[in-house]
Amino acid sequence: MERHKLQYEVLNHHNPNGETGRHWEIDVHATPEELQTLAERGYLVREGLFEGEALEKLRDALEGLEEREWEKRDNAIAGKKGWGFIPRHLMDKDEVFLELLKFEPTLSIARAMMGPLVRLRGLSARITYPGEDREQQTPWHQHLRVVSNPLPPWFSRPHCIDSLIYLDDLNEDTGAVAVVPGSHNWLDKATPNTYEPIEGEVELRVKAGGGVLIHGNLWHRGLPTLNAKRRMLILSYTPTWLRKSPHGGAQPEDGLTHTFLEDADIEERMLLGRGGYS
Repeated sequence: MERHKLQYEVLNHHNPNGETGRHWEIDVHATPEELQTLAERGYLVREGLFEGEALEKLRDALEGLEEREWEKRDNAIAGKKGWGFIPRHLMDKDEVFLELLKFEPTLSIARAMMGPLVRLRGLSARITYPGEDREQQTPWHQHLRVVSNPLPPWFSRPHCIDSLIYLDDLNEDTGAVAVVPGSHNWLDKATPNTYEPIEGEVELRVKAGGGVLIHGNLWHRGLPTLNAKRRMLILSYTPTWLRKSPHGGAQPEDGLTHTFLEDADIEERMLLGRGGYS
């Protein structure tokens, strides 16, 4: 995987070091051309993010979580067909997931695209199970849609990078993901409420351990999971000043991040939503 370096200076007079700004050097796990592709198309495919033992650790951790939350899983499957089981707050539930806090192959790209002041909006998972065609797919949707029409003069466009990391091969059996390139820039349109293909869509398939980075407002849908379970992690990055997602529910009171924050450095605290916005 080719890399390049970027340097930023954050002009913040509240810098604890007493400097006019904090200097950041980012070792970006992508080429400038790949970043331009991400900006224009709204997605970037990354193969081989996790391999061998690293991939198996994630699979085992998610399988253990699935077993511990089997009641929530069954309720989710029965109550919201198509979306499967979506466990959230993963970093509070297993050390294996907490280790992804500073996962540079995705974090460095988020910082290259949105600047160094980014936070994790969350780490969640989505598990879909083999079933009938219509029951195990998702309609066209976006993850972060808060755009006014018409646009106000000082409109602040929301940006988010969702890293969809697949723990199983993404294929005909598990269900590919379809995207519409460039649709993250359509500020005057809403996603259609349909499961059907639309003009311009592209179907993406990756091997287990690979992923797809998408802008949060890219139009996308999950194709049917027909013959094999599909497990996906979602690492979401936003600017530090964007509010936390309301969809995750209450954070576990005994979550691992509470203890972790006691000795966390400035960067780790910022990634967990404790700074970087004033």
